[in-house]
Amino acid sequence: MDFSLNAEQQLLKESIDKYMAERYDADQRRQYLAEETGFSGKVWQDYAELGWLTVPLPEAEGGFGGSVVDTSVLMEAMGRSVAVEPYLGSILLGAQLIARGNNAAVKGRYLEEIMAGSCHAAFAYQERRSRHQLDAMDCRAERSADGYRLTGSKTLVLNGAAADVLVVAAWLDDAYTLFAVPAISNGVQRDAFKLMDGQRVANIQFDAVELTGDSVICDGDAALAMVETVIAEATIAVSAQAVGAMEKLLKETVEYSNTRKQFGQPIGKFQALQHRMVDMYTATEQCRSLLVRALCSHSGGEAQAASDTAALKAMVGKHGRAVAEEAVQLHGGMGVTEELSIGDYLKRLMVIDTLFGDSDWQRRRFAALRYGPQAA
Repeated sequence: MDFSLNAEQQLLKESIDKYMAERYDADQRRQYLAEETGFSGKVWQDYAELGWLTVPLPEAEGGFGGSVVDTSVLMEAMGRSVAVEPYLGSILLGAQLIARGNNAAVKGRYLEEIMAGSCHAAFAYQERRSRHQLDAMDCRAERSADGYRLTGSKTLVLNGAAADVLVVAAWLDDAYTLFAVPAISNGVQRDAFKLMDGQRVANIQFDAVELTGDSVICDGDAALAMVETVIAEATIAVSAQAVGAMEKLLKETVEYSNTRKQFGQPIGKFQALQHRMVDMYTATEQCRSLLVRALCSHSGGEAQAASDTAALKAMVGKHGRAVAEEAVQLHGGMGVTEELSIGDYLKRLMVIDTLFGDSDWQRRRFAALRYGPQAA
């Protein structure tokens, strides 16, 4: 089978690779992280002008209508550069749910501005007891005279600190329901903080937040199924980001080993170190193969798509961290200095491992999906 990118995907890859090469060295990245939002507003506007914010969104809503492969092309390039923009939280989660919902009023209120880069979204669904089980939540909404009243709390909301609209999962009459909540609503309290890789997230409290009657994006089984699909696609996307980071770490490590000299010759000449770099290459290629498999099965709607995605995420979590730790070791003391970005890649890969279920959780999920609940 031919797993090559098509012409449009190749152009997309070339355009984002060129952009990232010009805008993302270690110093520039630190400048972006130092901004109040934790990312560059100018770079985000560039994303919008280049059309990248529209790639995964449906054509019917003004988006490009791209596939999970198109999204993975973008995310892989962002992984190679350790990009800090909230593409995952704002576009792949928040905007996707708004676009795929059945509320035209909410779409009209937010989607155009999101695609223009002037509005940010986030998906608030995790709670302290959730453990990646989407319907394990206490957040509830009740009907009020003017619409709905929302009460509860959410944790680790990606892009929650900068979001203008929050897509919030809550129970309404015992039905799983998604609400569009303006982030500046009375009763919304956000506690923002950084993850180890510098990304901004927030714990959010909703204290009897009053919502209008047209705030429901989707509800019932359809809402839960939509969230499951979006989370699955986001899991593939962050795995592609991890593969991009692993490839860049391998490239940087090989180049460093050919310039750093010890005992009168490049350290890359030592067979023991060559073996370790081969292990890095093998791990990276294994993850790429699993990425291709997951993309194919998901795109084709195949029965094993969920287990393929779990296998991919499990291996990315395990091998991503191993490749990054090996890169740090092979760079020696330089691997943990700010002069190089090696440590930034390690921290990003450690964060990716925790997203949507770490490697241990994904292995149990794979076993349950492939062999039955008793295997988990």
